[in-house]
Parts: sequence; structure tokens; C-alpha cells
Amino acid sequence: APQPRLHAKHLVKAPVSMSHIQRGLAKALAATGRWSRREANRMTADARVCVNGVQVSNPAARVRQSDRVTVDGELTPLEVAPPRLWRFHKPDGLITTASDPQGRPTVFASLPGWLPRVLSVGRLDLRSEGLLLLTNSGPLARMLELPSNAFERKYRALVCTGQERGVTGAMLRAMGDGFGAARVRIRMLVSLLAPERA
Repeated sequence: APQPRLHAKHLVKAPVSMSHIQRGLAKALAATGRWSRREANRMTADARVCVNGVQVSNPAARVRQSDRVTVDGELTPLEVAPPRLWRFHKPDGLITTASDPQGRPTVFASLPGWLPRVLSVGRLDLRSEGLLLLTNSGPLARMLELPSNAFERKYRALVCTGQERGVTGAMLRAMGDGFGAARVRIRMLVSLLAPERA
């Protein structure tokens, strides 16, 4: 079976300096790339975060990059992690979610330990395999996912036709001119590998 493969792309070469800008504490912690926004909110609400030696429990408290912030007593510089993009070859059998109630193996559990916290740009189904983009930047993921930004995506799918499966070659050919779904225009290039049996 195909194995997960990663290729990294550096979009910015150095940490971004934002020493003059005030941001919400949870947002600033999430921007370091070590925690999600939800995790940062929970840590702050649980009184695990101190700013300049003072315990802070309000996730919206305003902080600057120059502030001294500790989490569980560990110094946490508020440097904004540079946006990065990884190309990940997703094999069949992994689900694109952070955790699965059914206990199925996930994309994120298969990633190497040196990788920072990442998000997927969109998702592939459990039985799908191929390119999946991963990034440490929520805004970048959002920009790539928004239909209004009109990024072209190409997928190749193998569909087994047959009356017993409820899918016929005629049905696939009818989709060849394209169709619309959720404000997205989808065009299918249909190629039948073998003639159907009557």
C-alpha cells in the first residue's frame, strides 16, 4: 500500500516580527504554531498561562510579542510561525480528521513527530489517496479552501460501473459537460476503460 510522503515548502524564510501589535492572548498563542486556537483558549481559561508574571485566565487579554508569556511555567516566545505548506501523499485507509470517534487511523496520527501542528487544506475521503496539502497557517488554509478564490483543483477517480452498482457509463458521460455544486463549477473528463456489457 502507498506510504505517507511529505514535501515541505517554505513560504516565508524568517519569523514575522509583530512586536508593536496587540493581539488576544489565545490568538497569539495559536499563532506560534504550537497549539490550536481551541487549545489555547482552554489553557488560558484553566489558568495555565502567565503574562509578565501575572496569571491570566481571559483568552481575549491583549498581549504584545515583547511580553513574557509562560505556559505551565515554560517560557513561550510569541513569535508568529512563518506560514509553511507541505505536500502529503495520503494513502488509502486514513481519515482526514484530528480524531475519529470510531477509532479509525487518521492522517494526523501518521505524521512524523518533528512536524508542527498542521491543518489540512480540505480533505480526502477514507478510501481516497493522493495529494493533500497541509499547512501551519489557518489563514492560508482558509484562502486556499474558499470557492470565491477560484483555485482550480484536479482529481482522478476510478469508478466501477455496472447495473448492479447503480452506476452506468451513460450516467458518467452525461456528467462530461460539467455541473454545479455549492457555488463550485465541476467539470468531469470521462474516459471509459472498457465497453459496458448489456
